[in-house]
Amino acid sequence: MVSELPAIVLKAIGIVRNETRQPTAVKRGWETVSEIVIDSSLTEALEGLEEFSHIIVLYWMHQATSGKVLLKIHPMGMQKLPRVGLFATRSPNRPNPIGKNTVRLLQRQGNILKVEGLDAIDGTPVIDIKPFISGYDSAANTTVPQWITKSQALQNIYHRLIDCYGPQHWWPAQEPFEVIVGAILTQSAAWLNVEKAIANLKTAKALSPKALRQFSLSEIAMLIHPCGYYNAKALKLKSLAHWLEEHYNDNLNKLFANTTEYLRQQLLSIHGIGQETADSIILYAANKPIFVIDAYTRRITNRIGLAPENKSYTAYQSLFMDNLPTDAELFNEYHALLVCLAKNVCRNRPLCQQCCLNNICHFTNSRTKC
Repeated sequence: MVSELPAIVLKAIGIVRNETRQPTAVKRGWETVSEIVIDSSLTEALEGLEEFSHIIVLYWMHQATSGKVLLKIHPMGMQKLPRVGLFATRSPNRPNPIGKNTVRLLQRQGNILKVEGLDAIDGTPVIDIKPFISGYDSAANTTVPQWITKSQALQNIYHRLIDCYGPQHWWPAQEPFEVIVGAILTQSAAWLNVEKAIANLKTAKALSPKALRQFSLSEIAMLIHPCGYYNAKALKLKSLAHWLEEHYNDNLNKLFANTTEYLRQQLLSIHGIGQETADSIILYAANKPIFVIDAYTRRITNRIGLAPENKSYTAYQSLFMDNLPTDAELFNEYHALLVCLAKNVCRNRPLCQQCCLNNICHFTNSRTKC
C-alpha cells in the first residue's frame, strides 16, 4: 500500500522575510510583522486578496529536524504530557513539515504581503496563500483532549497579554548580581523603592559580594532604607555575600553552572531566600527555566479560574511548568506580563472592564451576573 503512494513535488510560491532567524520552542508569531514576498510572476494572482482582513498561509518548515520521524511523542516536548500520535500534535518534525497559520493581512504592495502573526522564521518557503473566510474556515462545537485544555488556556492568556502590553524586558538590571540583590530587596516592597535602594548601593560602590562583606550591617541598612525592612534585608545581603565567598569564591558563573534543581537547593539554604526569591534568581539571573510564583500570579490565576486544588507554591508552579514549553524566555516574559496586569488592572480592587482577559475570567463573569 505504502509503495503505491505517489511522490509529490512542491514548488515554493514565495518566501518569508522577518527578523526571526532561528526556530524556538516558544511560538511568538503573534508579536511579529513579516513580509511574504511572492514570486513576481504570480503577482496577478494576488489581486483582490487585500479585501480580506485575514489570510491562511501554508509554508514548509525547512529547518525541522531531519532524520527518523517519531510516530509517538510528548506534545511540545513536555515529558509530563502523555505520549500521543504525531498527527495528534503540532510538532514540526513530521513526514511533510507543512506549517499553517491564519494571519492578519496588514497590506499588499504588488507581490509583497505584509502580515501580522506568522509563526515562521526568515527564509521560510511559502507554498500557498488562501483567504480566510469566517464561518467557512472555522468550526462550531469543537472538542480537544483533556491534556491540552490547560495548555491552550495558558497560551491564550499569554497571547492576549503580549498583544495588550508588549514585551516587558524584565528584569531591569545591568548584571546578574544586581538581579540577585533586587530579588531580595523586592520582598514586601514596591519596585520603585527597590530602585532607590539599588541606586544607593551603586553610589556607595556596595553592589558586589566583596563590598557587602566590608560594609557593616548598619551601613547596608542605611543604604537600602527606601525598600523597607532594611535591617532584616541587610542581614540577608550579608548572609548571601558570605555564602558566595565560602561556597563559590564569588564566582556566579560557577554557581549558575549547577542544574536547576541543585541550584534551587543551594539558594534555599541561604538565610532570607525563600522559594519565590530563589526562583527569581534562577530565572532572571541564571536564565534557567523555572516559573516564578508571587502574589500577583496567584491572584490572577485564582480569578481566571485556573487555580489548582492544592493552593501550595509548588501546585501553582506546576500549573505553568507542566502545561507550557520549558523555555526561560517564555517564563520570563509570562511572569513579567502577569505582574504588569496585576499592577495596572487586576488589582485588589480590579478594573475588570479594562482587562484584556475579562471575557475569559470567572471573577469578571461572576460579578457581571450579580
